[in-house]
Amino acid sequence: MRLLAVTGLFMSVDAARAQPGFYLRLAPEVGRITVEHTKKVTIQGGSSSSMSSSSGLALAGTLSGGVRLSLPGNWLVGGELVGVVSSRRKLNGTISPTTSGNIHDVWPGRWDFSDLSELGGNFLFGRALAAGRSQVYLFSGMNRAWTEFASGGTNPDTGVAGEDRERLARWPWTIGAGTTLRLKWPVDFRVRYARSLTDWIVDTEGARLDYRYKASGVFFSVGVHLFD
Repeated sequence: MRLLAVTGLFMSVDAARAQPGFYLRLAPEVGRITVEHTKKVTIQGGSSSSMSSSSGLALAGTLSGGVRLSLPGNWLVGGELVGVVSSRRKLNGTISPTTSGNIHDVWPGRWDFSDLSELGGNFLFGRALAAGRSQVYLFSGMNRAWTEFASGGTNPDTGVAGEDRERLARWPWTIGAGTTLRLKWPVDFRVRYARSLTDWIVDTEGARLDYRYKASGVFFSVGVHLFD
């Protein structure tokens, strides 16, 4: 009976430690993003390709909500949903022409990339420190991003220009680290790396255009927990 009583005591302590904590995090985010655009032209079985890249500042506002579960040994696990609204700042670049003299040469042209918004989720794993007054954690997840892509070309013989533009889904994968300080209003610092690959194909009469966009970036945010 004494053993059962002691066992029950420890189980009740562990259950108390394992209480979930719900939170809502609001944060501005700043980062640097690099986009690499490749254009491939295929005509009559032959093809040519050209690539260029552009980097720039990325600004966004993020809102996330989730739960963190405290485990024995000061460990914690959790999950969250994340929404991101971007500033819609465009990254622009120029595709250089290929000059092999073939019918499938890539024409020179401008391209751009503009994020609109994102929605996704993260899994968190970390540990509480300083008697629970702070937490450090790693997180990883995937978002569904709404992004506008454009790629153009100018016929070097006639000067006639054309452009393909489309809003497509992009699926950036994210990994990062963060720390939460248990102040009067809990403050949360995060740094994350995100990467995605998007392919887009346009079939025209007698030609096929393959567009590829590789996007990657590092982002930093300081957020506040509206409730925790």
